[in-house]
Amino acid sequence: MHLKTILASLPLALAATLASASNPVEIVVAPATPLIEQGKAQQLLNIDFRIDNKSPDKIELSEIEADVLGPSGQLLAQYRVGANGRSIFVVPNRFVEPGKSELVFNPLYAFPQELDLSRVRFTFKFDVGDDTKYSVQTEVRPQRFSPRARLRLPVQGPVLVHDGHDFYGHHRRLPLLDPMAQALKWSRNFMRYSYDFVVTDEQGRMYAGDGSRNEDWYGWGKPVLAPAGGKVIRAVGALPDNGKGKRPPFTREQFVADPSLMWGNHVEIDHGNGEISLLAHLKQDSVHLAVGDVVKAGQQVGQIGFSGDAFLVHLHYDLKNAPGFDADALPSPFTGFERLTGNRWLKVDSGQVDSGDIVRAIRR
Repeated sequence: MHLKTILASLPLALAATLASASNPVEIVVAPATPLIEQGKAQQLLNIDFRIDNKSPDKIELSEIEADVLGPSGQLLAQYRVGANGRSIFVVPNRFVEPGKSELVFNPLYAFPQELDLSRVRFTFKFDVGDDTKYSVQTEVRPQRFSPRARLRLPVQGPVLVHDGHDFYGHHRRLPLLDPMAQALKWSRNFMRYSYDFVVTDEQGRMYAGDGSRNEDWYGWGKPVLAPAGGKVIRAVGALPDNGKGKRPPFTREQFVADPSLMWGNHVEIDHGNGEISLLAHLKQDSVHLAVGDVVKAGQQVGQIGFSGDAFLVHLHYDLKNAPGFDADALPSPFTGFERLTGNRWLKVDSGQVDSGDIVRAIRR
C-alpha cells in the first residue's frame, strides 16, 4: 500500500461520510447514459466528468477508480489512475478552486471485449494539502449502441483518419466550460465521435510540394458521398475556401452570431431513427442539394474543400442524434472498407476507424 494511502485512510473514511451527507464536491457525467463503442479489439467509454467544487477548499483530484460491477453488485474488474506512480498526471486539470468547476475527460476508457459494462462505478478522491479529504462516487449504466443506418465511408480513399476521437483527439475534448462555449450555450459534445478524413496518395502523402495551393492536396475536389440514404435537412455551399496557414475567413463576431460558420460548406442528412450525418468543410459551390432532397447511400453530396474553421483540406464527418449543436454524438462504425495493416489491406465488413488509420472504401 502507498504510504500516503496509509496515512490518509482514517480521515478518508470520515471524509467520505461527510461528503455523502453534504455533497460539497459533485460529479456530473456526460452523457448521462454513456454509449459503448465497439473498438478494434476493446470496448470504449467516451465520457466526461464535470467536477463541481462547492467546498471551501481548493481541491486536487488524486485518484479515479472504475469498478465494473455484475448484476448483484459483485466486482468484475477494477481500474484506476492515482498518485501511486503518478498516473493521475494524465489528467491535466486536477486542481479545482472553491466554487469552480473543471471538466475531466475519462482516462479509464478501454475495457476487455468480453467484460460486461452494464454497471460501472467511478470513485473520485480529492486532496486538500497532503491529505485526502473528499471521496465521491457515481455509477453509470452504459448501453451498447449500433446505428440502424448502415454507414459507408463518405470518401473512397485511401484516406488517413487525421483526427478521430481517441483519448488524445480534439473531437472528444470539447471544452464546454470554456467562456466561448459557455457564451454559445453549448452543453453537449456534439462531435464526440467525429472524424477528419484526409485523402492521401499511395505513399500516404497528403499533398504535393508544400501544400500552399489547395490544388496541391490530393483530396481537393474529391467526391464526398452520402454515408447512408436519407433526407437533406441542411445544405450550405457558397462560403469561400480557406488556405494552408491562413486564419478562418470570418470574424469572432460573425462566429458568435452563427457558429455553423465553423463547418464551412456542409450538408446534414437525416437517416431516420434519430441518426443524422454531418459532412463539413466542403468545397465552395460543390453542394448542389436543397433542403428536402432525398439522397441515396453513395450519392455525391459535394466535394472535399477547405471552408470554415479548417486547418487542412479534409472532410469532417460525424453522426449525432439531432441537427446542429444541441445534439449528442453517436458512434458510427462503417461497413465495407479495408484498413492498411502493413503489407496488405485488411477487409472489414463492419467496424470502427479512428485516429491514425489509413482506410479505403470497397467499391460497390
